[in-house]
This record gives sequence, C-alpha cells and structure tokens, in this order.
Amino acid sequence: MGRNLAVLTYGCQMNKYDSERIVGILEGLDFQLTEDLTLADMILLNTCSIREKAEQKVFSQLGRLKRLKEGNPDLIIGVCGCIAQIEGDSIFQRAPQVDLVFGTLNIDRLPYMVREVEKKRGRVLEIAEDCNPDIQSPLTFRESRIRAWVSIIQGCNNYCTYCVVPYTRGRERSRSSSVILDEIRGLAEQGYKEVTLLGQNVNSYGKDRSDDIDFSELLSMVEEIDGIERIRFVTSHPKDISVKLMYAMRDLSKVCEHLHLPVQSGSDRILDMMGRGYTSEEYLSKVDRLKSLISGIAISTDIIVGFPGESDDDFKKTEEILRKVEYDSIFLFKYSPRPETLAASLSNHVPTDIKEERFDRLLMIQKEITLKKNRDMEGGIEEVLVEGPSKKDRKKLTARTRSNKIVNFSSNRDIKGEMADLKIVRGGLYSLDGEVIERGC
Repeated sequence: MGRNLAVLTYGCQMNKYDSERIVGILEGLDFQLTEDLTLADMILLNTCSIREKAEQKVFSQLGRLKRLKEGNPDLIIGVCGCIAQIEGDSIFQRAPQVDLVFGTLNIDRLPYMVREVEKKRGRVLEIAEDCNPDIQSPLTFRESRIRAWVSIIQGCNNYCTYCVVPYTRGRERSRSSSVILDEIRGLAEQGYKEVTLLGQNVNSYGKDRSDDIDFSELLSMVEEIDGIERIRFVTSHPKDISVKLMYAMRDLSKVCEHLHLPVQSGSDRILDMMGRGYTSEEYLSKVDRLKSLISGIAISTDIIVGFPGESDDDFKKTEEILRKVEYDSIFLFKYSPRPETLAASLSNHVPTDIKEERFDRLLMIQKEITLKKNRDMEGGIEEVLVEGPSKKDRKKLTARTRSNKIVNFSSNRDIKGEMADLKIVRGGLYSLDGEVIERGC
C-alpha cells in the first residue's frame, strides 16, 4: 500500500520545478501525493530564502507541523530548497521535529536519504556545493498536462548585493542543448502545448559550455519541435539581454510576446549599490528597442523599495521609470537583509514605515497602469491557450494570451488544452473576460 506525500512549495518557478522533480522521484518509492497534511506519511517543505518574510513562513509552518509529529511519531518532516542550502544543520536546532534537510543540488539523492531516515529513525543532512545538471533524474511528475517548465541553466554569477541566489544555487551551470531538446520533444509527444525555459539568468545560457550555442540559438532549436505551440522564458537580466535575442523574439513565431525584465530600481545610484550592471538610461533604451521591434509586447518586472540608503529622490526615479515603461504587471518587494549578502552589512537602512509607504505608492500607480492597459484590450481578438476551469468560477474556463494575460470565458465545449480565439469583452485589474469566436467564421 502506498504512502502519502505532501510537498509545500515556497518561492519562484525554479522551486516549483524542483518540487515536480521531488514528487516524481518519490512516486518511484511508492509515495502518492496528498494535500491533506493530516494524512501524510512524509511532508517536505521546499523553501525560499530570497525574502525574510518567506523564511518566517517556513519556520511558522514547521511550528504547526510539530503538533502533527507529536501525534504521529513516524511522520517524516523534511526541509529542502534555498533555506536548507544556507541554514543546513542549524535547521535541526531551530526545529528538532525535522528529520531530513537537503540542499538545492541534492534532489537526485532523495531515494538514498529517505532510506537512511527510515533505517536510522534519525536525522539526515546532505548539502552539496556543485552538481552536473545533465545527469539529474528525468522529470516524471508535472502539475499541469498543458504547460511545462524546463530548466536550462542553474545558478547565477551576478552576485547582486541584495540577492542570496548565488549562495543557494551556486554558479551558473547550463544543461546541454541535446538534453533540453530531448526533454521538450518528450513533452510534445505527451501533448504539451507550451514550455517555459527556466533559469536565474537565461541570457547567460551556454556561456559556461564549449558547445557554442547561445540562448537565442536554443530558442530557434525549440521552435523546430513539432507539437510545441508556445515558448516562454524567465528570467532575463537587463545587462545581458542582447539585440540578437530581441530579433529572435520578433522572428520566432512560437516565442510569446512577453518578457520579464527586472529593473529593481529607477535610481542609478541605487542600481550601482545593488551591483546590477546597468543604468536606468540603458534599461530604458533596451525597453524602447523591444517595443519598436515586437508589436504588442507585454513587459513585467521586479522592483525593490527601501534598499539601504534609498532617498526620496531615489524613490521618485523608480516612480518615474514605472510611468515611462508602463509595465503590464510588477512584482513588488520591500527590501529585507539576507544572510551572506553585501547589502546586509550596509548602514542607513530605510525605516519600515517608509518602505510600506513607498510600496503602497508604487502599487497604486501600477494598478492604474494595469487596469488601463487591460481595458485598452477590450474589443480585440486574442489567441489563447485554454488551461482548464477557472479557480473562481468552476462554470467558466480560464486561458492565457500570448502576452501572459489571464482570460475567463464560457464555453459549451470542453476545450481544455486547445488553442482558441477570444474577443475581449471586459478588462479588469487582475484578469480579462472573453467570448469564444469560432475559428473559420
């Protein structure tokens, strides 16, 4: 009889991809996935340490799991991901109920680690510093049957002063193009329509290999795979995005007109302190070129408010870049110091109330921009990929435009996983409403 597994995932798409790998491996050990923690024989927390608040959530959850462990001493509790990579053995001290801690580069060792926990009924710790991304276990579990994530490069070489990723995922290691393409061909054979290529900085793909294949060329290779109809990618670093990539986005028909391009700040002084490697003028120049080359491109971004030493004038420049670019959406964060990063040692930290005020200000501006852009889509026709029932209204279907907008609509047919044409009848703040237009009419 199978055992029940619960996986709680925090953080970015890379963590979600890792969780799919974890579930696939453990299914091979006769575990089956459950969302009910009270029924679980093993609970794994795949953690994120990019923000202090994310780390607090993990340890709060571990506190709640302690009560489950007291009622079921055989319950295995594990912590993996970025917090595990940094904190290591100290997690056992903070949360004695934890049995297993393993890092971001140890996922393929899960069968051995689980056996060790079960055999010894003691704690197991594994934290690797490096790995070969080409020999990881094949991914056998995916949350979606329509859209899939595919890792192309792991780690980061940029060492931005606020960011912990180089310490949690190591330096950049590109997977070979043959391994990536084989994985995507397999997805196409299984009926997947869309792939998202993942990396902390996809623009750096191939720089650490001798294959002489860069990211633009990899996109061209994926374009040739029959069955895949849409290609997305995250994340691009502004200093590394090339004109060659911009032309690839324009010319490759399967590459969607959406780009996530983190700006972080509009102030050159703060960008320099962050170690970002570009100025606001250089960033805006690339945005202008993207918009001139790619009709209707949607751009999203990350912004940090309250970086140490951020003045009112620095913040005003971030506000200005928000208005100049007119992003389709933003991911907004209040700066929090992270262990091992250079920014954590800086003085002149911004008071919490000022961070919150600036956060609320940018959020208000962005909501106005997003609503206006979504309303401007009313009356237009959009090709969408239908993902399934809407989470808010199960009587409706939800779909995604090429520009990464969510559209809810009604249909008298089950067209999950199909491409469809929708007329946008209402643009809301968080989603659009559409009506089906029958193709060929």
